[in-house]
Amino acid sequence: MNNTKIKIRKDFVTGDISPRLFGSFVEHMGSVVYTGIFQPDHPNADKNGFRKDVLELVKELELGVIRYPGGNFTSGYDWLDTIGPKEKRPRKIDLAWRGIEPNTFGIHEFFDWLQETSAEPIFTINLGTKGIDDARNIVEYCNFPENSYWSDLRKENGHEEPFNIKLWCLGNELDGPWQIGAKSAYEYGRLANEASKVMKLVDDSIETILVGSSTPRLSSYPEWDRIALEQAYESVDYLALHNYIDKYDEDDLTKPPKNERDDTPTYLAKSYRFDRQINEVIAACDYVKGFLRSEKTMYLAFDEWNVHSQPEKQHEDFQIGSPIDWCFFTMEDSLLFGSLGLSILRHADRVKIACQSLLVNTIPLILTDPQGDAWCNPTYFIMAHLSKYAKGTVLKQVIEGPTYDCEKIKNVPIIDSVVVENQYELVLFLVNRGEHEHTIDLDHDFKLGQTAEQIVLRSETLFDKNLRETPNKIVPYSKEIRFDKTGSITVKAEKYSWNVVKIKKI
Repeated sequence: MNNTKIKIRKDFVTGDISPRLFGSFVEHMGSVVYTGIFQPDHPNADKNGFRKDVLELVKELELGVIRYPGGNFTSGYDWLDTIGPKEKRPRKIDLAWRGIEPNTFGIHEFFDWLQETSAEPIFTINLGTKGIDDARNIVEYCNFPENSYWSDLRKENGHEEPFNIKLWCLGNELDGPWQIGAKSAYEYGRLANEASKVMKLVDDSIETILVGSSTPRLSSYPEWDRIALEQAYESVDYLALHNYIDKYDEDDLTKPPKNERDDTPTYLAKSYRFDRQINEVIAACDYVKGFLRSEKTMYLAFDEWNVHSQPEKQHEDFQIGSPIDWCFFTMEDSLLFGSLGLSILRHADRVKIACQSLLVNTIPLILTDPQGDAWCNPTYFIMAHLSKYAKGTVLKQVIEGPTYDCEKIKNVPIIDSVVVENQYELVLFLVNRGEHEHTIDLDHDFKLGQTAEQIVLRSETLFDKNLRETPNKIVPYSKEIRFDKTGSITVKAEKYSWNVVKIKKI
């Protein structure tokens, strides 16, 4: 049976979608910044050294937020190295990613670049090797108007008006043994609590994000989240969660896999891990809320998420811009990526911030070569669809349709779906995980038009890629579909495809 029925009603909703829900991430890692978004000697660079080809692609994404400058990079980061005249900035070793950091792209350059996009910044502070004083000072530098030491230094460095950063991450993955300055949950929670308090004393309009477990693969998950939250619950606004899904189930994604690759049905089913993780982290948050007898609900920031693939280029230690995890994504990868995005969207009532990781050249949406042009992994198009069309309210669904079992995961729906209502239309997001065309019937109580736009992303084989020689191998296409006069909505989804169906309300 290749038919799924989705039932929705206008009065049954999951929650409103935050404008910050679909964003991305720029880290000083590999070639994300240098030869990615910033390359002054490139023929396509503007007067600021920003690659115009990359910037145009970023603009098309219409991202809600962009997180910066890391990531693991931040635990050894000194923001003072990144301000003032470029010729006076120190050239330093980056121990997180074993590179050389020239600091020619710093805080001011990032905000000049960000102004060219529609995105809001999320800034991550160093709570690995730094602490409360540093957290206070950077907020004063970035957000305080004038007539203080740090705000006047910002003005002296060429930025008269404050940057007005509203979202601040209190460090990064400090539960991880790989992290510079890794901490226990208790000591991190105490430090983050005090840092958040002093940052808000400088600017009481900001919101802060507490580091949660960096991966469910660690044995400390989710106990880390509980302990850290108990120390900082009333001082912070969001709890962060991270996850990357690969085809091998290796504990260390940075090393070549030892395990066999999952087959396609198993791989595409792995999006359930996001749903499970989100539910588990919500449970930890709500436990702490009850334990502390708090009136406050903790919301989530899924500020690192992606599929993962092995690199196509070899990293060279202690170079500037040597790539890390520079890779092509297949159509198969992209279908899982779409389902991961839908898992986040399904929980829009509690997940209010999310950042795909990373924007350029590291498990990226956008690929570049130092001497060449920029082009897109197929995941780029799915991200664009989510950021542009997942606006409004997520509706509750009752779904009847075929499922499949695999060795690791049972009862997997062939059609993965989310339905969104906005002021003008219903939007159906559909992933067909199956090897046959599938029919989807929508049972609804809306007044809808008799035509819709269906955007489809698929390819001839699941293992096609957008290579530099064939950058348009996998691109979306759009078609008009029509419905009968009875008001029933029937949509067909091609095998192994990503679909967005936009139906006008009347």
